[in-house]
Amino acid sequence: MLGVFSSSVVSPPEELVAAGSRTPSPKTKAAELVSRFLTANTSAVSAQVGDDAHLAFSHQGESFLRPRMICFFND
Repeated sequence: MLGVFSSSVVSPPEELVAAGSRTPSPKTKAAELVSRFLTANTSAVSAQVGDDAHLAFSHQGESFLRPRMICFFND
């Protein structure tokens, strides 16, 4: 599973912010991360919620007893 959220939705964990600040390379955009995930997992599906969230998941390698599920609810 992959979830990339805008900082307007949720604040990133300090550990990730600190680790990212030590990285000299430019940050990877959300769309590129999702694209890489989809390329690596050919059976994956994805959804984009405006510019605020990118979600993707695959059933590849999941446990039979604990399947992965994703649900979208528009209230």
